[in-house]
Amino acid sequence: MSYQKLSDDEVFGLYRDVTRTLSVPLCVYDNPGTTHFTFSDELHGRIAGLPQVASIKIPGVPDDAEAARARVERLRALLPRHLTIGVSGDALAARGLNAGCEAWYSVIGGLFPQTALAITRAARSGDAHGALQLSGRLQPMWELFRQYGSLRVTATAAELLGLAEAPSLPLPLNTLAGSDRQRLAEWLAELKLA
Repeated sequence: MSYQKLSDDEVFGLYRDVTRTLSVPLCVYDNPGTTHFTFSDELHGRIAGLPQVASIKIPGVPDDAEAARARVERLRALLPRHLTIGVSGDALAARGLNAGCEAWYSVIGGLFPQTALAITRAARSGDAHGALQLSGRLQPMWELFRQYGSLRVTATAAELLGLAEAPSLPLPLNTLAGSDRQRLAEWLAELKLA
């Protein structure tokens, strides 16, 4: 993230400088909503050639299954085979996995690993419908994610489940309150996610 709009060469230079001395695998975190920088597939391809780059995390794929698959295939054609493509945006994860992403960079996976694993296994085994159906069960959470952001909702869930003390987020962020917190509590009790 930068105060000034970054160029492709500046972003590539940052990754080049970081990977020169890096001793662990690196995941390129492509999050234009937060960083206000949009990676081109060509830039991903350039960065993928640097040492220690192991994965590219892309934002959610298009809703249409064919368009999603085409998106992943376009990027895959520019990347070395050993490098994984991972999807983010938990509500879009099943679509991304169904489209050919090898990884899901999940927010809910830390709280509900079995739920995230079930979605991933369904998609990876070729059960696209099953993956979408499992993800669809989480629609109330996805709606809250869209409204408040995944960090606030997941932190609230951790507080409600007794896994984190309130307030669990650094200031000035707040977890959900009032009727939305109550709605999330009721939904968590009903679904009993694991």
